[in-house]
Amino acid sequence: MARLVDQKDGLGIYGQYLLRELMKADPETRYLILLETPACEELFSDFHNAQVVVIPARSKLYWDQVSVPRAARQFGADLIFNPKFSLPFFTRRPCVFVQQGSDWYVNPQNYPWWDNLYIRLMLPLYSWKATRTLAISQTTLDDLAHCTRIDVSHSVVSYAGVGSNFTPERDARALAEFRDEYHLPERFILTVARVLHGAQKQIRIYPGGNNETLIRAYRRYRAAGGDLPLAVVGAHVEEYLRGRAFTDADLKDVRFLGFVPNQRLHLAYQLAECFVLATLCESFGIPIVEAFACGCPAIVPNTCSAPEIAGGAAFLIDPRDEADIARAFTEVTGSEQLRRRLREQGIQRARTLTWKETARRTLAVLNEVVPLRRSPRATSAIMH
Repeated sequence: MARLVDQKDGLGIYGQYLLRELMKADPETRYLILLETPACEELFSDFHNAQVVVIPARSKLYWDQVSVPRAARQFGADLIFNPKFSLPFFTRRPCVFVQQGSDWYVNPQNYPWWDNLYIRLMLPLYSWKATRTLAISQTTLDDLAHCTRIDVSHSVVSYAGVGSNFTPERDARALAEFRDEYHLPERFILTVARVLHGAQKQIRIYPGGNNETLIRAYRRYRAAGGDLPLAVVGAHVEEYLRGRAFTDADLKDVRFLGFVPNQRLHLAYQLAECFVLATLCESFGIPIVEAFACGCPAIVPNTCSAPEIAGGAAFLIDPRDEADIARAFTEVTGSEQLRRRLREQGIQRARTLTWKETARRTLAVLNEVVPLRRSPRATSAIMH
């Protein structure tokens, strides 16, 4: 079930990289990739074991519960896998999905009441229906065990990774072109911000991005003598902040880069003096590992799974404490020794979090559910 690959957010990146790595690691299995739109139809064209089918639907519910099981019957799939969460209830085929987070339980104020109601009603049912589940982090499983009655005892943590372009190896020409295009100064602090619910077609605000606190912390840093500009990657961030009464004075020396494609985002990390992520809750936090992999010293939240993913290689902050964030800016930007240590530790940590390893862990579970048959008729997995 691959409709998530259309999303221009972390879940979309997760789906694209994981599915491609699965097919690379498992050439003997036939993968039927179900898409809701043709936008990413060519993404899997270089795999001989992939068959892409676009199935438009009147709603996501209809797509999940009618289109997917119908396609599973039509194409003879042995297993249904969703890299996100949700499964068709009316199928006898084994089903596996990934628990992508616990933010609805930990920070329910970040979501409208109907989202919270949907999750509380449906996630336990999807978990009950699933033959097995995976999870994006151990923290996600711990939160679900604490906040719900979902049985996570047999769930496997599979984590996530970063693309091969996220590397400490620099291309001087590409970096110079990126700096000129986005009018970036010689030294700056970088953040990757989120203000919208990425999976929604309609515009809906996501307060968990915590951008107001980050900007107020940045102003404290400047008032205390800090002199580095703040570069902000993310769609609609400036409009969001101005809509919340942030003035030109509040946003002085803040550069808004807008949406930067993942294929070029590594250049921003490589140019930055350091990276800050001040979101309230990360279920995994792909930007953390992106910064690590590029050798960019990282300041990350001490909440949810960020400490787990950082693994001691980042400077931890309380994302709700403006003074704590401002102090982190001052300490990290003011110490080359600290940045060097964070840079080296981050690169080492990123080497342990790869899409290859995520695919290996995922395949181990899929092959437990449906053992690979060494016969002329290969096992087929349907990706939803």
